[in-house]
Amino acid sequence: MTVYVPPSSNPQGAALLAIFWSIHAACTIFVGLRLYCKVIRGRCLWWDDHLLIVAWALLFVNTVFTSTSVLIGYGLHTDAVPAENEKYLSIIGGINGTTSVLHVLFSKVSFAVTLLRITDGWLKRLVWFIIITLTLCQVSTALLFWLLCEPPEATWNSSIMNKKCWSPDGLLAYSIALGIYSAVCDFVLALLPWRILMRFHMYRGEKVGVAIAMSMGVFAGIAGAIKVSTIGRIVSNDFSYEGFLLVVCALVEGACAMMAASIPTLRALFLHTFDPPSQPSIDVAVESSRSAGASARRARSDWDERKYRNRSDQSILAIPPTSSSTMDRSVETDIERDLSRPLNNQFEMKDWKSAKS
Repeated sequence: MTVYVPPSSNPQGAALLAIFWSIHAACTIFVGLRLYCKVIRGRCLWWDDHLLIVAWALLFVNTVFTSTSVLIGYGLHTDAVPAENEKYLSIIGGINGTTSVLHVLFSKVSFAVTLLRITDGWLKRLVWFIIITLTLCQVSTALLFWLLCEPPEATWNSSIMNKKCWSPDGLLAYSIALGIYSAVCDFVLALLPWRILMRFHMYRGEKVGVAIAMSMGVFAGIAGAIKVSTIGRIVSNDFSYEGFLLVVCALVEGACAMMAASIPTLRALFLHTFDPPSQPSIDVAVESSRSAGASARRARSDWDERKYRNRSDQSILAIPPTSSSTMDRSVETDIERDLSRPLNNQFEMKDWKSAKS
């Protein structure tokens, strides 16, 4: 039976509760606004959105189990943790480690999948390489929390005597190498938008704004670099107390990646709120078949325009409809509309002459 440890007697645990739930609330706001922005703009959820939802769910599970571990002694020195709670603390620690790693993975892959939609050639191959290698590395790390020893039960049950486990040095070297690679991937994914946006015909201010919005993942890389400096604590005999900074850095790394993946879409919400695009009016009442036909043509042009924007790279990047490509599309629509008017007038003139004769 577990023994309840009140947060008032566990200051470090109380700090973990405040940090985890605050960051979870911030991520909830970012992801919620991202989905809301997709809905109000008439967009369908794509793979990157679903991956981000999975990342949010994993963060929620991680936050709940971290809170549970705090209530049974996590954050205290190992010798201060009630003996009845040690086994449960080890099991919950494995769950926390697994969900934390997968939360970071899905957050980063979500943004990488977004980049796949606007890249081609060697850039797309590079993004695919990052997705595949990062997934293999992170999934293997998630499994390590349950397969560090033989038999596996010995990983969380210290009472088993005849067991074979990874050496601390090997585990530390593997963790550091993976942490460095993960941080490098963050920086690469954060810098790729600057290279990608070079091929778009946009105003300079728009290009810089979109690039900055899509480069917020650099903060995830910074958090990952700080995490690498604290990885040595995983082999500590007092991890319950000394692992505080490592756990927080892992949380911040995944949260920064999640927020960075949402910021480009939130930029579109900001533009929609403070600089709403003008909506073309469509006549409801018509006086003749000619005006009804003109209204139908305008409605069809507007529908084609919305379909174009929904599928375009500019829409994915949340570029407002002042970019050159969208302006060109609008010009094409206007030209088609203008070309039809002389033709209609020509037929009307012919009919008038026939009636007169």
